[in-house]
Amino acid sequence: MIRSIRFAALAATALVSLGASGAAYAEDAPAEATPFVTFTGNVTLVSDYRWRGVSLSNTDAAIQGGITATTKPGFFVSMWGSSIAPYGGATTEVDLYGGWTGTFSGITPTIGIYGYLYPGGTNVDFYELYGSLGFALGPVGFTTGINFAPNQNNIGGGNNTYIYIAPSFTIPGVPITLKGNLGYESGDIVAALGTPYDNKVDYMIGADFKYKMLTFGMQWVGNNRSSYGGNLGDTFLVSLGASF
Repeated sequence: MIRSIRFAALAATALVSLGASGAAYAEDAPAEATPFVTFTGNVTLVSDYRWRGVSLSNTDAAIQGGITATTKPGFFVSMWGSSIAPYGGATTEVDLYGGWTGTFSGITPTIGIYGYLYPGGTNVDFYELYGSLGFALGPVGFTTGINFAPNQNNIGGGNNTYIYIAPSFTIPGVPITLKGNLGYESGDIVAALGTPYDNKVDYMIGADFKYKMLTFGMQWVGNNRSSYGGNLGDTFLVSLGASF
């Protein structure tokens, strides 16, 4: 009996020692390192492809998708595409863009270059330089930025400037994000979008409902030239997307 008690005590001591050494090893083990490059992607079906308040799909549905590679230092490169209404012989838009982003004391600056490509199109490709700042005021997040297209023949030989502010608010405890956008654009692209003016104001208010990898969105989109109707008219659109 005494021998059995001694054996049980020794076994218990050994188990405690093994557990302690295992815990110590777990504490000493380095955390999994953040990969140098991460990839994210998405695919979305929208009832109307709106760009700065103007339909680029002739108010029809469009399929869209993209992929982004982001490095640990903050440099990134992306490719995004969408079906569009015929434009200069093209029926697809492919955006290639890249830049750098980071966060400092709650402020997130982003800078880069955007290339708008239209495979099969003639004299329609162009590029923009862009920069933005992300920040929060209480529970509401904001992104404000500027896109500038220098003089280019494919946008009419002049330049173009777009400035915007986009607020967002995620409802606590509910997978719903309210969002909006208010932008002002001036330059040759405005005329190319179908308005006789060289400037316009666009706006958007909407909500996203997220469930796991799926996002269902609703938006009211328009601009101050909506009286011309067609691709310039205000609209209510819906979208369904998946991210990975």
